[in-house]
Amino acid sequence: MRHSTRRATALASTVALLCLCLSTAPALASHVGDDLALDQQLVGSNDQLVTALAQWEKLPQAARDARAAQLVALAEQRQQRLLALLQKNPGVAAARMMPKGMRDRLPAPAAAFVEREVTDQGTVFASVADDFSQGVSHTQFKFQSEAGGAPLDILLADSDDSERDLLRWAGKRLSLNAMRIGEHLAVLDKKRVQVQAAGSNEPTGTVVASVTAVQGVQKTLSILVNFNDKPLSCTASDVNSRLFGTTGATVNNNYRESSRGLVGFSGQVVGPFTINYSSTGSCNYSGWATAAEAAAKAAGIDPAQFSRVNYVTPSNGTCGWSGLAYMPGRQSWVQKCGSTGVYSHELGHNLSLHHAATPTAEYGDGSDPMGSAKLVGHNGPNRVMAGWMPQGTVVDVTSGGSYALTTVSDTTMVGAPQVLRFYKADTKEYYYVSLREAIGLDAGLAAQYKGALSIHRASGTLPAKTFLMQVVTAGQTFSDSANGITIVNQGVAGGVATLGVTLAGPVCTRALPAVAASPASQMGAPGVARSYTVTVTNKNTASCGTSTFALGQVLPGGFTGTFASTTLAVAAGASGSTTWTAKAGTAVVDGTYALDATAADTAQAASKATAHASYTVYTDGTAPTLTITSPTQSTVKGRGKLSIAATASDASGVKVVEFHADGALLAADTSAPYSANWNVGKVAKGVHTLKVRAIDNAGNVAEQTLNVTIQ
Repeated sequence: MRHSTRRATALASTVALLCLCLSTAPALASHVGDDLALDQQLVGSNDQLVTALAQWEKLPQAARDARAAQLVALAEQRQQRLLALLQKNPGVAAARMMPKGMRDRLPAPAAAFVEREVTDQGTVFASVADDFSQGVSHTQFKFQSEAGGAPLDILLADSDDSERDLLRWAGKRLSLNAMRIGEHLAVLDKKRVQVQAAGSNEPTGTVVASVTAVQGVQKTLSILVNFNDKPLSCTASDVNSRLFGTTGATVNNNYRESSRGLVGFSGQVVGPFTINYSSTGSCNYSGWATAAEAAAKAAGIDPAQFSRVNYVTPSNGTCGWSGLAYMPGRQSWVQKCGSTGVYSHELGHNLSLHHAATPTAEYGDGSDPMGSAKLVGHNGPNRVMAGWMPQGTVVDVTSGGSYALTTVSDTTMVGAPQVLRFYKADTKEYYYVSLREAIGLDAGLAAQYKGALSIHRASGTLPAKTFLMQVVTAGQTFSDSANGITIVNQGVAGGVATLGVTLAGPVCTRALPAVAASPASQMGAPGVARSYTVTVTNKNTASCGTSTFALGQVLPGGFTGTFASTTLAVAAGASGSTTWTAKAGTAVVDGTYALDATAADTAQAASKATAHASYTVYTDGTAPTLTITSPTQSTVKGRGKLSIAATASDASGVKVVEFHADGALLAADTSAPYSANWNVGKVAKGVHTLKVRAIDNAGNVAEQTLNVTIQ
């Protein structure tokens, strides 16, 4: 790791006029990569805000309001930089978030632009935009709070399996704790997220692989739209045939065939209606939907009576997609009205079907409409995960031997194996093996898929991408050495393939560990030590057994650090933790400093992973607020125990409240409510002095005394 040091510079435009003395606060960004510049800018904004806050706190109370606008401008600029880094590297952005003690010190107008901790309940869904011509997709995960309001973008600070975790959450009800930054939520610790089945009020804990059948006739309203400068090229009759036709290459027939009649599409096509949006304006698809539904209502059609609503518009050059849909969800948008496959693809997203990909191409699997939007039958794993395969047609292979596999294209077959499933232990996924033939819509398959075995990889639960790993023709072999799986296509005849399977068992495959530091950011004064919990998760396969990980650190100048244990022995798939203490030297100036903790498998030293953290140094000169609340009388009668109580608060946190009687320490309380008992039966009658001291985390002290007469 290389450190890059920067002196804070004056801000541009409005911020440049703030006359802040920022030249002494260093900004450090410790990782490398294309997001390094964003990190440096964010750390610089942190430093500027810390310095400005220190200046503001030194002002007389009467002068603070006039300077609050400076803090607001700096906080707003910092928010923009945090959001930019959050999109690029959520893990590093989480480490640069402002510690609670700093957030609590900001005046309310500036604090409004700073991240804040929230607890909420709601549902996760994905917005999937498809650009088939460029082979590019853009997926945003959204959180819809049960309290209402616009959906918020949701990201995981833990980049390890983050997309897979978010897909597990899609369509589920969550109770979560997260940091809100503008219209974004960053989940810092996914262990603090409770996941429930959609519509359930009972927590279910971790979501496990299961099949929930996608079933029923999908009552769909398709609203055709003209822009004010561009008409739609398709008619309602044409779109109606593409969506709801009962024979041939239609969306309805596509799903009825693949699902064996469990899923179909029926409904109505209305329009086109002209809305007050242009083809060259912004890609405001939400606004288009609102305008389209208003036009439909004016024509006597109530969109609320339909389970799916599809909006068909002319192309808009600023969008960069030909189709977009919520997954799972009710709404979809199509800008390529003459392509039946695009309708099938986008409506498939509504049903929780994700992309049919290859390891190198987002839409690389042409054997499924969830690939490049070809109107063919769905692949084996999508049929299994959607719950469309009857009992006996899916076989979990746990031993080697010879297997007969009937084509999955024959949707009349029952009782015979049509999909073989193999557990992929190293990634906790499955391989799905199926045979495709020119039956029904599969007559439109590309030649490479017909009469051959298709081997896919998928997680086992919708929504999930499927990955076509290999098309295996007669005499060819698929091999996964990490899991000890070998599959040979021994030949295909009459719609039945014969497979030779060898299961040698998984071998040890080592992978980068996952490393996390908690809390990701803290604050303290020069000379103060802070403790972080470093957790290492062993990502090696089970055959590797227990591995030993060597811990290391990369610290900025002026800092020292120690681990309670410099090595951790962690079983495969398990996690281990230790305490990491970092101390800012007494000469370290105020600012945000990047700290890195590393972990490397001693059996493969090159496999080093890094956890990012931050230490905000702040010279806090403000004493805590302290009030003695009991006793309230200066004269105490009786000879029993006297309860002494106090309230104390501080932006940096209260470390301890001490209770003294006549100079002797009675008790030291570290958590509110702060109290102590004094046995007045053992003291002489007369006047005694009580003293209460509150010490904050920066070492500042507040004291109050009270004279009490014991009678």
